[in-house]
Amino acid sequence: MKLRVPLKITSRTSSITNSFVQAIIPTVSYSEEQRAEALAKLGMTIENLSCVYCGSPTTDWDHLRPLVRNSRPTGYISEIKNLVPSCGPCNQSKGAADWKAWMMGKARGSPTMRGVGNVADRVSCIEIFVSWGNVSPVQFEDMVPREMWRDYWDQLSAVTDAMRVAQEKAVLVRQHIMKFNVAN
Repeated sequence: MKLRVPLKITSRTSSITNSFVQAIIPTVSYSEEQRAEALAKLGMTIENLSCVYCGSPTTDWDHLRPLVRNSRPTGYISEIKNLVPSCGPCNQSKGAADWKAWMMGKARGSPTMRGVGNVADRVSCIEIFVSWGNVSPVQFEDMVPREMWRDYWDQLSAVTDAMRVAQEKAVLVRQHIMKFNVAN
């Protein structure tokens, strides 16, 4: 029987960081007509969705341009011009990478590395979507008083520091619990 490695509190740091970013960036609602227009640029309709990256069945809507990079907002927001249908494996593999470099690159899970045969055609299709969307990043930091911005990110540091301390304590607590041979 293989021992399961205990979950680490610090393994959730990126989720906390994403929460901090998504808590402050705008989300723009869109109509069914706007969604249909965006999908048309990708050669799709709501009835025939597939992963824009590999063609697998769609399970997610991926931010084509990531919202978070290096633990800070990239300047892109949640809006239909930045959302594309995706499968879970592609969405997770791409992460915060540049979509085109990821698709054409050697990242584990990229369409190129998985042998998807029509990657160049898919890139061309996404480029049409990108041109249509004409999205530019927003400089959020310039919109907020400097001290307020710094204080906000200091809160993220405080939370992640607390997670590291809690992880250290969790190891000690687990060691004490394991002395009682609770698995039997």
